[in-house]
Amino acid sequence: MDTPSVSAVRGAIQVGVDSKEAIALAAQKLFTGVLKANDLQEEQVAALLITQTGDLRSLNPATGLRMGGLASRVPLFCMPELEIEGMMARVIRMLFILKVHKGDLQPVYLDGAELLRPDLARKE
Repeated sequence: MDTPSVSAVRGAIQVGVDSKEAIALAAQKLFTGVLKANDLQEEQVAALLITQTGDLRSLNPATGLRMGGLASRVPLFCMPELEIEGMMARVIRMLFILKVHKGDLQPVYLDGAELLRPDLARKE
């Protein structure tokens, strides 16, 4: 059997407030956090899918990444998160599609988003 040439890993972060600076910093923190936790280089990211909850209106997270000098050569696709009753507020989610196969990838949940998937959250 051939080894797959792609893999994927996800992450989420809860943003403290709806402001341009907070969204940009959160997007940058999540992006770099996923790379670091999985020993990845930005060049290994084939594409990045990003969602944000509807209560984050001040900035697109992709713009926040670009403002921080990140993901300049990564195709970014942003979309709204589905509105579900009782959902966590102010959340950015990212799905990294990687050009390489890496086993044992670690999802990253930060700044309160650990509550979304306590079964997957890293124990520091």
